[in-house]
Amino acid sequence: MAIVTPTPELLAQYERDGFLIIPGVLSPTECATLQAGVERAFATLCPEADLYHMQEIWRPKMFEYGPEFEALVDHPGIAPLMAAILGEDYHLIANSALRTSPGKTITFWHADDVVRFPRPDGVPLDPRIPMPTFVVNVNYYLVDVDEALGPTEFIPGSHRAGRAPRESDNDAHGNPVYEGKSMVKSTGPAGACVLWNDQTWHRGGPNTSDGRLRWVIQTPYARRFIAQRFYPFINYRMPEHIIARANPVRRRILGLHNIGAYG
Repeated sequence: MAIVTPTPELLAQYERDGFLIIPGVLSPTECATLQAGVERAFATLCPEADLYHMQEIWRPKMFEYGPEFEALVDHPGIAPLMAAILGEDYHLIANSALRTSPGKTITFWHADDVVRFPRPDGVPLDPRIPMPTFVVNVNYYLVDVDEALGPTEFIPGSHRAGRAPRESDNDAHGNPVYEGKSMVKSTGPAGACVLWNDQTWHRGGPNTSDGRLRWVIQTPYARRFIAQRFYPFINYRMPEHIIARANPVRRRILGLHNIGAYG
């Protein structure tokens, strides 16, 4: 297991590109244990996945599936970097497992959620102004992800666009280009961590393998004022045994904050 130190160089790379690809964050043992747990989760039906028509590809709230998933909430390999990007009071807003088989990939280019810093056409963003990060998506690869298996794909610097991608941005291959920067594929070995500002233009690459599955766990984190997305939202109650097992840092990342602004 690698512990990612938020050096000035790494943070500058994240600010420039809007994403990072970091190998070796999970150990081989962690990958094997987590993959076995994800496979168990997909062996049973999930009513919540039915609501989103994602039964084949998605399982939410993975921290409810066992201690191995709870340990990812405050994983020491990535927690220091999240604190450096989002602030010490950041929290988890979702925790999902993704099973991607050939033909089952989200292959349209997008920025997640809503555009939070819209910028009118023709109004440049001064390069001295950093783009604030409100949400960081974190994908852990549980298997080796080569080009055929469909790595997450990014357009470097596009988190500064202030808008979602348009068809007019596309090159001859149908992929957007932003300020001369073309698609980057985040291939990586099992245990790699791929993380990005949720405003960065991205997609899941198409799985063109000969039947292999891509297994990923996604743990998006956000600044405290961004709402957690645990269905059924205001009526969600976290199981008491998860809270009881949590250390103080994990409890806070799960949403048990101290009193702060507005209450």
